[in-house]
Amino acid sequence: MTYVVNTAWKHSNPIDWETMQKGLDEALRKADPNCSVQWFEIDEMTHGSVATFPSKEVFESMRARRESHRKEANDEGIKMIYEVVGHIKAEGSS
Repeated sequence: MTYVVNTAWKHSNPIDWETMQKGLDEALRKADPNCSVQWFEIDEMTHGSVATFPSKEVFESMRARRESHRKEANDEGIKMIYEVVGHIKAEGSS
């Protein structure tokens, strides 16, 4: 069952999306092949994230890696505003 993590992050400087994309590409090279991450702009200094994992077990297995990335971000002045997680229970598309 797909597991989702939604977060928001406040940056101390305007977001450099090219640098963000490079960091995301690097992080995903080491991730489970069935994971996805989307980062979106809320404003010039805030971004949101939606990450999906094929299961809660895969989410848990990547916990240490996420925590390491989050510590690096925090050290660079990027602070998490919130995090919500859960299983997808209904889904649709048009």
